[in-house]
Amino acid sequence: MDRRVIAALELIHANLHKRVSIAELARAVNMSRWRFCHVFKTEVSLSPSGYIGTLRMREAERMLGETFLSVKEIRAELGNLDRSHFSREFKNFCGLTPSEFRKRLNVLRAQPPAHYPSK
Repeated sequence: MDRRVIAALELIHANLHKRVSIAELARAVNMSRWRFCHVFKTEVSLSPSGYIGTLRMREAERMLGETFLSVKEIRAELGNLDRSHFSREFKNFCGLTPSEFRKRLNVLRAQPPAHYPSK
């Protein structure tokens, strides 16, 4: 993998809780914005913004399942994302709004485990 893309990925992961623009990432690896996007997509198979969005949604999913933070607090942790944009993106990502996702997890956790007859 291109060393500049590796450096950009490290920056993205280290700064997931901040809003980092594509232009900032490109400058950090000494590339033009257009060239950076082209090389990144070639190496990762996603655009930089698509990769960042997917990473944020996975982190939101993890936080909804593992923490007691509110959706508002999770949005703040992930870069103070706009409420309606975040909900829409999350629903596109996993098919449920953040609140519905958490409710579904809580229902699944409350169900007793299935018992199978022994042989």
